[in-house]
Amino acid sequence: MTLAQSDRAVEVGLEYLQRVGISWSPHPRDEEIRREFEEMWRQLGSRPIEALIALPALSDRTWCATMDVLAELLPPALFTDTNLHCLVIARMANVSLEHGNGGASCFAYVWLGMLLGPRFGDYQSGYRFGQLGVDLVENGGLLGFKARVYLGFGHVVPWTRHVRTAVALVRTALGAAQETGDLSFANIARGALITHLLASGESLAGSQSEAEAALEFAQKTQFGLVADVIRGQLGLIRTLRGLTPEFGSFSDAEFDERRFEDHLTGDPRLAYAGWRYWIRKLQARYYAANYASALEAAAQAERLVSPSFLAYFEISEYNFYVALTFSAYLDTVPAEERSHTSTCYPNTNANSTAGRIAAPRISKAAPCWCKLK
Repeated sequence: MTLAQSDRAVEVGLEYLQRVGISWSPHPRDEEIRREFEEMWRQLGSRPIEALIALPALSDRTWCATMDVLAELLPPALFTDTNLHCLVIARMANVSLEHGNGGASCFAYVWLGMLLGPRFGDYQSGYRFGQLGVDLVENGGLLGFKARVYLGFGHVVPWTRHVRTAVALVRTALGAAQETGDLSFANIARGALITHLLASGESLAGSQSEAEAALEFAQKTQFGLVADVIRGQLGLIRTLRGLTPEFGSFSDAEFDERRFEDHLTGDPRLAYAGWRYWIRKLQARYYAANYASALEAAAQAERLVSPSFLAYFEISEYNFYVALTFSAYLDTVPAEERSHTSTCYPNTNANSTAGRIAAPRISKAAPCWCKLK
């Protein structure tokens, strides 16, 4: 995954699962997800979510090993297939409910919390599952999963609490990752920290220092996917501070927008980094009042968005800035062209830049199998 080979990571995980009787495609069908979630809610029954902390300890050696493999499969699945990502989370929850809580159960619960809110519309259950994961870490002394669980909870809380609350959780995750030598999640936590600093209105100068340190760390540890995410964040910060030659553009002596965008579009495995980059460009172009370019960036982000990405706070920023950009753009076009916006096109003039793009849609969260309680 660190080498942007998430598809190969998935292959390795599925090869192991095959040996213990779990035969999954790298691209499961919706019906498989439906059955897995139905089984999870059936096993939970009438028990409150908080009661799961009292489940017995997972003792079967094969299931312990399988849970560890599923925990490692979860991040690369996020970058390769939405259904596989959901299937891994639901199966980890089902193993815990049936056989008891293991170390990886806390990781499963917090990622379940990330799904239930933004994807499934059940924000309160999402928060409760996330809190359950944190409680298991703290009560069980599971330091090895602390970074992953606190980082996951940092993605859960902004949907029900102030986004600034997430900053302390992500810093805790980063500290735990550094303490345990979890380089992958140390990198991911650094990227998440910058997201939450920007969203909560922290100092741009301080955010830039964090971003520069994060980029240096990602490059040193050769985590290219995270480095690409941070480059987009850093570009937004620098242009907002007036440090790029043209306000609203990320290009300067060290960074070339066009070359970087060619890099992102040249590899489908970089869709996650690309999605986040185009959202940052949407924001920058909006602030520069370059609304046509902002809408082009929004269309690029819309093309790359996956339901697996909806747990991340950037999706709210995308929706917010798309709305602001449409509103501002309509104020700049002649009245006779505004009647053409019923299909969400800002301008249907085929000769205009904005008129040639497929207009972005406000992202919808849940597929048909999401509400299974």
